[in-house]
Amino acid sequence: MANDEICITRKIEVHLHLHGDDEEGRARRKKDFETWNTINDNLFKVANLIATHQFFNDAYEFRAKIHSPQYTKIEKDLNNSQKLKLTQEQVRELEKEKSKLDKEIEEQRKTFLQCSRQNSTFRVASKLFLDVIPSNVLTCLNQKICSTYTSYKSEVESGKRTLPNFKKGLPVPFQMNLNKKLQLRRRTDGSIFVLFPKGLEWDLFFGKDKSNNREIVNRVLSGEYGVGESSIQQNKKGKTFLLIVVKIPKKAICLDSKRVVGVDLGINVPLCAALNDNESAKMYIGSREQFMKVREQLYVRKRELQRSLTTSTRGGRGRKQKLQALERHEGKERNWTHLQNHIFSKSVIEFAQKQNAGVIQMENLSGFGRDKNDEVDEGYKYILRYWSYFELQQMIEYKAKASNIEVRYVDPKYTSQTCSYCGHYEKGQRISQSTFVCKNPECEKGKGKKTKDGKYEGINADWNAARNIALSGKVEERKKKKKRKIQSNQ
Repeated sequence: MANDEICITRKIEVHLHLHGDDEEGRARRKKDFETWNTINDNLFKVANLIATHQFFNDAYEFRAKIHSPQYTKIEKDLNNSQKLKLTQEQVRELEKEKSKLDKEIEEQRKTFLQCSRQNSTFRVASKLFLDVIPSNVLTCLNQKICSTYTSYKSEVESGKRTLPNFKKGLPVPFQMNLNKKLQLRRRTDGSIFVLFPKGLEWDLFFGKDKSNNREIVNRVLSGEYGVGESSIQQNKKGKTFLLIVVKIPKKAICLDSKRVVGVDLGINVPLCAALNDNESAKMYIGSREQFMKVREQLYVRKRELQRSLTTSTRGGRGRKQKLQALERHEGKERNWTHLQNHIFSKSVIEFAQKQNAGVIQMENLSGFGRDKNDEVDEGYKYILRYWSYFELQQMIEYKAKASNIEVRYVDPKYTSQTCSYCGHYEKGQRISQSTFVCKNPECEKGKGKKTKDGKYEGINADWNAARNIALSGKVEERKKKKKRKIQSNQ
C-alpha cells in the first residue's frame, strides 16, 4: 500500500482554542498553555535520553564481546588469517562460530533488558516523563529517535559523527489516527481543529492559503487523502505550526517504461529535457541571463543593507528595529530560487506525461563542485551559490513519484563531451557552452548544418547532453558522499 501513495508534509499555523471569555474559559486556556509548555520544555530531554540509552544498548553488547576470551580469540584469528595461513574452510568455520557467539550475546542482552531495544528506551522514558508527556507523544518520539540513531550508528562507531544532540524546539510528534479515530476534526460552526493529547485543541489558521492547504485538509476529512504521524512545532518567534503528513494516492497513469526523458541541468540553460527515442522532442526551460540577473540583484541589495547597518547597529539601543529591513530581505532570495525550482520541476513532469515517458533520468551530481577533501572548489563557488541543483532534483523526484514516473540517476562522466548520435567521445567537441560539434568524420547529424565556408554550425550542447543522459544505461544510486553502481543496462 505504501508504494501506491506519496507522502507530503504541509505546514499550517495553529492556535490554542479559546473556550470562551468567562472565568472558566480563561482558566482552561491558562491550563492548556501550561500543559503545552511543559511538553515542549521536556521533549528535548527525552530525545537525548533515548539516544543515550540506545548507545548504552550497543555498548553493553560491545563489552560482552571484549570480555569473552573465545570471541576475542576468534576475531584476532580472522584479522590475522593471512599471517596464520588459514584455509578458506578454516575461515568459514571461525565465521560460523563468531556468528553463533553473536546470537548468544544478543540473547544475553535481551535477558538483561527483558525486552527489545526500542521497547527498552520507551520504558526508561515513560518511567521518568510519563506524568508530563503523553504516552502517544512518547511512543512516536521513541520510534523517531531510534530510527535516527540507527541511521547514524555506523558513522558514530567509525568516529565520523557524535551522538545526535537534540535542543529545545523539537517538533512534538503524535499519531493523527489514534485508535482508528482521526484527530483532525470539524466543529458544527465549520472551524477545523486538531485534538491533541491531554485534551488540547489546536485551531487551524489558513491565512491567505497560497498553498491550498484548506482544500488538502478538507480532502483528509472526507477520507480522499490519508494522514500519517504528524507533529506540532513552536518556532523561536513563538508561533506554532502543525506539520501534517498527508498520504496522497498515486495517479493511475499508464506510461511507456521504455521511453526515457533525459534531464540536463546546466549553466547556460538551467534545464534541458530530451527523449531517448525521438530527436524532435525537446524542451528548454529558463535562461541564464534572467535567472542570474534576479539573484544577483537580490544578493547586491542584501550586501548594501549589511554595509549600511555595520555602524548604525552598534550599541543595544533600537538594534532590533534597525535589523528588521535585513530580516525581511533575508528570505527573499531563497524563496525566489525555491519558486523557480518548483516551476522547473513541474514543467519536466508535464513534458514526461505529454511524451508518455515512464522514466526520467538525471545526472548523479553527488559531490559536484567539491575537491578530494569534500570542500567546495574555488571554480564552482560562484555556480553553487546561485543555483540549487540538489533541491531541483528532489522536487522532480517526489513529483514524478506522484505521477507513477520512475526516476533514475546516471553516471555524469562525459555526457557533455560525447556525441548522442554516434557515441564518439573526444575532448574539445563541446566548442562552447551552447554548441557541440562531433569530430567523427563519419557522423553527419552530430555536426549540424554545413555553412557556406565549409564549417559546421553544430548542435545544441545542452540538448546533446540531455539526450546522452536519456540513452545512458549506467544507472547509479545517488548518495551524499560515496557513489555505488547498482545496475548497468547496456
